[in-house]
Amino acid sequence: MIDLYADTDFFIALLSKKDRLRKSAEAIYSKHKDELWTSTLTLKELMILAYRENKDPIRIVESITELVEIRDPAIGIEGHLAACYLMRKYNMTPFDALHAIYCGSDAIVSSDKIYDSVGLKRVALEEN
Repeated sequence: MIDLYADTDFFIALLSKKDRLRKSAEAIYSKHKDELWTSTLTLKELMILAYRENKDPIRIVESITELVEIRDPAIGIEGHLAACYLMRKYNMTPFDALHAIYCGSDAIVSSDKIYDSVGLKRVALEEN
């Protein structure tokens, strides 16, 4: 069994009734729910989005923790520097660069094509 790291946009699509990628996210979740995981970084990013959009962060975080396993990979200074390198070389956002580091050798579930550029195996959210 291969583990799949779920990026933030996967959960945005899954939890939003109006998101254009919701059906795709539901299909991926249904097929791979026992293989999916995410990091505490995703929870932090969703908390920021909830704050910006005046939504309930408790409901969002609790929903995610009920859907998938939450891990807190220790990436250390080296991992953060590697994320900085990705930001500079590929013009990635800090969150995208850190997600790329956190997922390690696992595939990443995302609609963000920037992960293809850095050589990660991506389950394309927009194609399911």
